[in-house]
Amino acid sequence: MSLRPYIKTLKQSNLILEVHDEVKLEYDVTEHLQINRDKAVMFYDIKDSHFPLLGNSLSSREQLKLALNEQDNYYGFFQQALLNPRKPSKTETSLTFSNKKQVNFSHLPIPKFFPTDGGRYLSSGIIFAKFPGTDISNMSIHRIMILDDQRGTIRIVPRDLYKIFLENTNNGLDTPIAVVNGYHPSLALAASSPTPEKQSELAVANSLMRGSLSTVETPRYNITVPADVEFVLEGKILADEEIKEGPFVDITGTSDDIRIQPIVQFEDILYRDTPIFQTILPAYEEHFILMGFPREAEIHNRVSEVVSKVHGVYLTPSGCGWLNCVISVSGGDDSDANKVGLTAFEAHPSLKWCTVVDEDIDIRNSSAVEWARITRAGANDITILENMRGSSLDPSRNREDNTSIKIIVDATKKKDKTGYERVIPF
Repeated sequence: MSLRPYIKTLKQSNLILEVHDEVKLEYDVTEHLQINRDKAVMFYDIKDSHFPLLGNSLSSREQLKLALNEQDNYYGFFQQALLNPRKPSKTETSLTFSNKKQVNFSHLPIPKFFPTDGGRYLSSGIIFAKFPGTDISNMSIHRIMILDDQRGTIRIVPRDLYKIFLENTNNGLDTPIAVVNGYHPSLALAASSPTPEKQSELAVANSLMRGSLSTVETPRYNITVPADVEFVLEGKILADEEIKEGPFVDITGTSDDIRIQPIVQFEDILYRDTPIFQTILPAYEEHFILMGFPREAEIHNRVSEVVSKVHGVYLTPSGCGWLNCVISVSGGDDSDANKVGLTAFEAHPSLKWCTVVDEDIDIRNSSAVEWARITRAGANDITILENMRGSSLDPSRNREDNTSIKIIVDATKKKDKTGYERVIPF
């Protein structure tokens, strides 16, 4: 499974728009993606670039179903893939290695999305790096702000790649990386999913692809990457060079902080014949799905351990696909909403608000959820937890120690009261 068959599927489902007029990288790409929020957009004529550009490739639940090839139970299929990773096969050759040049970012269609951004940003690169002392590749998505033709600065959040970088840096070593671009959405979903330490997300991707994923080692640093992608860039995160990164409009639609971050020195770019580059528009649906959907599955799995039935979990667009969730449950008692909320916060520590509803509430209907909150939550049904670990993306957090409030709203029907049933439809 690769990007090109997926694009064909999008065309067959009328979920892609083709733009043949010349488009500028500064803000024009953003405008087209904003207008066509529920469709992929293929740009064929990018000013000053040698390659076409694809955006919004996973910007709706309909596209998500197509990517997973699951119409009815796509949610359950994804959960099972997380729980049952499958090691991919290996190959010696790859069409991605058909062309090789020195990296030159001035030739690549990397947009500047918003006027407040610090520069052009590679938002869609999946970063592959070896866990030190092993041949196991970690894969994760990190933004890279372009500095010049061969260098960028990478925002590394404190997860596996940060640990790899820190261990190498403490030993006086740079961190070799391979950056993949132009890929099937299953790879991005796997890269965004919570995975046990020192277990490669490639095994999750292979499970999502039903065992069809093959891998290959990169020519310069022998890093294991998917064999069938459009581009691979090889380089190193430098151990001893840092620079300001940002600002950048992140998932909340606000500008993230300017931070001192490591510099990446790129060397080689390898690519297929007539390749397709890829971007992710920050703070819109694709960003929400890639960050939020894997967390929904993790919350679902964990909450299922404390209540009889979980009907659904939804990280809402109004909560930036990250900070606010609605969980539908049944079969418990009046005290279970707090258990559900606390478990959700453990499964997704960045979560800030959690509303628990009954099966009769459509968790994707914001009006229905708000109605349940207003009519089913009383004085004793709202729990506020203070000084809890917050999200670094939340502008209202305590910036000194990254803490925040967390709120649980029990918007379920109470067993000892009547009058909760809605008579008229939404």
